Amino acid sequence: MSVTVTATRSLVGLAGLLAALALSAGVAEAQSGVVIDPASGEGIAGASIAWRPALQAEARGRIEVDADGAFEVPERWPSSGWLEVSALGRQTRIVSWADLEDAGWRVELNADPLELGAVVVTASGREQRLVEVAVPVEQVSLEEIRATGAPSAERLLAEIPGLQLTGSAPNGTNLMIRGIGDSRVLVLVDGQPIGGALIEDRDLSRMSLAGVERVEVVKGPLSSLYGSDALGGVINLVTRVPDPGFRLDARALSGGFGRREADATVSGGDALRYRVTGAWRQQDEAPGIDATTGVFARVWDLRSSVRWDHGNDGRGLRLRSDASFLRERQRWPVGGGFSGFNDNRGVTGWVEAVQSVAGGDLTVQLYGQDYRHLYRQARGDAPLEGGEEEQQEEQLLRATVGWAVTAGDHRIDVGLQGWSRSITSPDKLLEDQASDDQLELYVQDAWTLQRTTLSAGLRATANDRWGNALSPSLGISTLPTDALRLRASMGRGFRAPSFKELAWDFANFGAGYSIQGNADLDPESSWNFTGGVDWSPAPAFGLTVEGYHNRINGLIDFAFSGSTPRGLLIYATRNLNRARTQGIEAEASFSRNDWRLRVDYALLDAEDLATGLSLDRRARHSGRLRADTRLGFAGGLHLGMSAHFTGDAPIIGTGDDGTAAEIGVQERLVSLDFHTTFETTRGLHLIAGVRNLLDARPDGWPAINGRRLRIGLEARDLF
Repeated sequence: MSVTVTATRSLVGLAGLLAALALSAGVAEAQSGVVIDPASGEGIAGASIAWRPALQAEARGRIEVDADGAFEVPERWPSSGWLEVSALGRQTRIVSWADLEDAGWRVELNADPLELGAVVVTASGREQRLVEVAVPVEQVSLEEIRATGAPSAERLLAEIPGLQLTGSAPNGTNLMIRGIGDSRVLVLVDGQPIGGALIEDRDLSRMSLAGVERVEVVKGPLSSLYGSDALGGVINLVTRVPDPGFRLDARALSGGFGRREADATVSGGDALRYRVTGAWRQQDEAPGIDATTGVFARVWDLRSSVRWDHGNDGRGLRLRSDASFLRERQRWPVGGGFSGFNDNRGVTGWVEAVQSVAGGDLTVQLYGQDYRHLYRQARGDAPLEGGEEEQQEEQLLRATVGWAVTAGDHRIDVGLQGWSRSITSPDKLLEDQASDDQLELYVQDAWTLQRTTLSAGLRATANDRWGNALSPSLGISTLPTDALRLRASMGRGFRAPSFKELAWDFANFGAGYSIQGNADLDPESSWNFTGGVDWSPAPAFGLTVEGYHNRINGLIDFAFSGSTPRGLLIYATRNLNRARTQGIEAEASFSRNDWRLRVDYALLDAEDLATGLSLDRRARHSGRLRADTRLGFAGGLHLGMSAHFTGDAPIIGTGDDGTAAEIGVQERLVSLDFHTTFETTRGLHLIAGVRNLLDARPDGWPAINGRRLRIGLEARDLF
């Protein structure tokens, strides 16, 4: 009896073992892989993969990768056939199962020269494929941001041909787009205005790149979408979308002239996602200051974003709340043993709700901003206590209601935006303060007809202080072939007169003059015409050529208007000047295996039509050559080299007879830059680089453009 039972149990156990072996032999182990950018080695979020039973068969069973480009092949897919891998802005690849196995399930997707990803170009924040956008847009990717090692936004953007960096008094920086700059270029973070614009303390050098995913530059007026200040173009810093789960990135870097900086980003969640970025930076130099001793600058900033998507299907309620804090301190010599001190603080916050309504997306957004600027002078390394009574302040409140809908071949955006703004500037404005209210209505339509997209936009602005403005735009983008894109656009931009230009009341008794505002000023305006060709005859090669013409009217400047009873010369603001900028820009890119090469060139003709002189410090020629490669040994080594050329530029000032004249030349500058990143282990990177290797310092350039070394450590996706 016992022998029979034992035998039976043995047979059952043997049968079970055989069944388990048979089952395990019939089920393939799930494969995992990653989709990456071959130039940077970074995973490509948003890519999708589909299985094809044959090369010409239709794709089936599509899956999505995660935020790091990782994926897992479903067990239901047969271990044969072909896989189609695609992502927005990338060249689609169809790879056989066998080839992917040989490559270790590592899929590389190159950028598509004619479709470089999604950009935010509408007032409602809608994403559009770049191939459908008629206005010229330049994108700076995360990899390019890392490669430049730029401490702030202005150093990054100054490397783009067609963009030039200038100083602003008493210290600071401004950026010119195709010869138009200062407050005529609108600067945004995630589509929202930066602080300091109302009191004319906008400075790109204080804008950290921590947590920034990419930078978008619109070259040309875009007032039909963004209103005032978008006369010359728009710069938009786009921060990273919060990753699901939990992610921690951190970076520390040191460099020449006391440069030290660190930042960290924490993100995570699921339906409710969050991202918090904190950054700190200091250095012994300040933008626009040529001195190399007694100079100091420090910036702290904090940015956060919380997003909630009900249902994660894009059709339910979506909520977003963002907040940021900025603190900046600067010191520089002003002569006589004295130092100047800047203290700036800014807080911004906005909330947004998006709900599907009537077949479209209804967006309601509230935005608030508070910015404070204090300038003091004192002997020594620290300012005297007090002085808050001289502090300048600005407050801004804005409410936006917009509706975006796709109706057949049309994508329509309409919206209403209301502003309330105020500024306090003791001893510089009449009654020390000024305010205004503004209402704007905008509408735009993108009409797609097969391979052609026609776009039109209009913004009407009514302001209770300076009047009205109307900003239309038209554009066309078409693909005659898969390798060729043609585009053209025209648009009107405007810049409203600032509070100081309208209500200035400031006297400099030591210099013997006074400045007075003009309540009757009109907005500055421009008309822009642009045409471009994008050609990509082969996947590894791309060529872009653009021509443009800008004409700016009613530029606000100072004019002598008499003397005060005490003998002070009076200069008042007037709509005096006219200017023209025009030129050609070209870009060629080539990639092969792990190598990338890019060449850019810009020709600029900028003239003051009132005097016939060239515009101040506008270089006629500029260019860039950039080469990158990634070596696959060890953890991965990325090497980059770039050469930047900026030609001679006239320096315009006041001649001996008191009229405008060319008083000097800013000589040509050639800068050689190098960058390397070495991945020691997964997520841990050593960073090193040098800017202006040969330490070129031609006449007319500040000392801050000299040679700068840097070295650092970056940890990506620690958890």
